[in-house]
Amino acid sequence: MLFNNLGEDNHIYRTNVQMVNCISQSTTTKFVIYKRISVAKSGGVDSNGIAAQQRDIDLYLSTQQDAEVIGTFTDVMSGAKSDRPELTKALELCRKTNSYLLAQKVCRVSRDVEFWARLVKDKSLNFRIASLPNADNFQIHLFAAMAQQEREFISLRTRAALREWKAKNPNKKLGNPNIASINKNRKYKARKFADGISNVVMPLRNSGMTYQQIANTLNDMKLTTPKGNKFYPSQVKNVIGLVRVTEQMMKKEAVV
Repeated sequence: MLFNNLGEDNHIYRTNVQMVNCISQSTTTKFVIYKRISVAKSGGVDSNGIAAQQRDIDLYLSTQQDAEVIGTFTDVMSGAKSDRPELTKALELCRKTNSYLLAQKVCRVSRDVEFWARLVKDKSLNFRIASLPNADNFQIHLFAAMAQQEREFISLRTRAALREWKAKNPNKKLGNPNIASINKNRKYKARKFADGISNVVMPLRNSGMTYQQIANTLNDMKLTTPKGNKFYPSQVKNVIGLVRVTEQMMKKEAVV
């Protein structure tokens, strides 16, 4: 009789453990992180803008119980474009894993309220915004609409101010009158700098190294940009582009 009771107790214990495990697994909230920066300047994916997004996202995750990040995607593209490859991958992963898409701000996902409307209508998708920690899909859509209205108002106000300025100053032009000369000088300095390090950069690129690997190599060599900063992939890409433009110009001159 005693052994029978022990057997029953052991069965109950195993059942309780299984129930606890199921409950603990079901409380895990999965997130797919999405970050975006509009242009590749200032380092692209290594820029301060991306770092700031990650900081806010980490802060949000620290407030969530049993949060699990199953993927991170980053686009270097304008928010006005809807066909972004990394965003597409992030959304597909969210659908397959029943995860939340987590971004720093509404505008990081899209600046287009119509695009947001299509997203929130998709019942297989759910969103969380780090800067709006308590907002659900419907509220996020509202914030996107308000943000678009604000941008349109700012644009109207700017155009009105420009028209007023031109009416008061019919014989003046906006901007620096020497801008053409300044830009020409900047381009000359940029090409001169690119030519100066082309003997290092081009062989590395021709050997199959990525922009990131070349940037790392230049930084290891203690080389710096004209402003004294370290190299990023976008800057390496610009240098290579300038070198190739110079090579094409020289070929054309040789033909003539």
